[in-house]
Amino acid sequence: MDSKLTVTKARATVLVIADEENNHSVYQRISESLDLEFVTAISGQEALDVVQAHDFFLILMNVQMSDTDVFETASLLSKHPETCHIPIIFITFGDGDEDEVFELKAYACGAVDYLVKPINDEILKSKLGVFLKLYQDRLALAQSCEAGKKVEEELRFNKEQLEDVVEQKTSELQSSIEKFAKAETHLAQSDKMASLGRLVAGVVHDLNTPIGVCITGASFLQEILSELIDIYNQGKIRKQDLDKFILSAPESTEIILANLDRALELISSFKLVAVDVSCDMNRRFNLHEYIIKVLQSLRPVTKRGSHEVFVEGDSSLMIESNPGAISQIVTNLVMNSVIHAFDEIKSGRISIHITEEQDSIRVLYTDNGKGMSEEQLKRVFEAFYTTTRDSGGSGLGMYMVYNLVTEKLKGEVKCFSELGKGIQVDIYLPRDANTNLHEI
Repeated sequence: MDSKLTVTKARATVLVIADEENNHSVYQRISESLDLEFVTAISGQEALDVVQAHDFFLILMNVQMSDTDVFETASLLSKHPETCHIPIIFITFGDGDEDEVFELKAYACGAVDYLVKPINDEILKSKLGVFLKLYQDRLALAQSCEAGKKVEEELRFNKEQLEDVVEQKTSELQSSIEKFAKAETHLAQSDKMASLGRLVAGVVHDLNTPIGVCITGASFLQEILSELIDIYNQGKIRKQDLDKFILSAPESTEIILANLDRALELISSFKLVAVDVSCDMNRRFNLHEYIIKVLQSLRPVTKRGSHEVFVEGDSSLMIESNPGAISQIVTNLVMNSVIHAFDEIKSGRISIHITEEQDSIRVLYTDNGKGMSEEQLKRVFEAFYTTTRDSGGSGLGMYMVYNLVTEKLKGEVKCFSELGKGIQVDIYLPRDANTNLHEI
């Protein structure tokens, strides 16, 4: 087994690729409570050299570096067998249209996230914590696998004392199972944080437009009001000046109020969904309306590729269930389509159809993406199985969907697909949280 996967008490290490001296101290200050160690590389070549000597759990890479092609460096790191498992987060000051191009290039060469300065300290700290937890879970799982191999070897060499060995190793296996269960719990929590992060990003992106319009409208209203006050103070006010103000002011006020209503609607949706993701309580809600609210938060992701999402079926169905789990399921399915199914498609189509069937509610999710082969379909719900490892895929999206549906919501899920014919995910959920479909 790779020596880099040995569990030790050493501090987890982050590689910072930047030619600015103050980056190291800023990241160290933000993550002080996480007790991380930072190593700095001031060029792409230095980064490629130093990455071989440390076990980094994360790479923070500055986009604006004078002597380095950061995208080529990221691509080399993502494709190398010894470094492809290390997540890369790009950080930039942002530069309008050029920054959007950089963002697309960053994700194309293997980045898992793209942050624009100034960065909120708590958001960056949260992201560092998520990847740190995934790194620690990976080490724990590696240790469990190593322990399992040792158990098998010892059993082969101790046949004469089989009863004693079985009793002893059963205890050790039970401990390994408990560790794996804890690791799985941490993975579920990490997926919650990732879902919440996508919600935050989506709402912030969509709020920019109505707030920007409000600022423009308010500035215009302030300008014409200031002109009217100046004319009044000079004693030169005329009827045509008042007419101009009376014609302009209501229109500006109407624009401001309409966009404030839009912003309030987005914030209300975000508050509802965000609380559900972080909370683990069941409640009664309209499934159709709730899924629409979740999709609103994902609009920046789907709009980036001009993809369309439709919610159809019975809009009056009520369900007693865990809304946070449903939010994670919908988020993971949509992200799976955008990242995997639509990677070569400019305008994809996603459909979510909701119907009532006897004692359950059926949620039928389909897309018109590139589909999957028979071998890929067999492994679609396996943990860490992904076809985009080189591009930063974690292989946890569909695995979390399966666990959330079957374990958290006590439902059933099946997946159907063929190459070139998209994907169909059939989800059956009990109408009441106290009902288990496995027992019906």
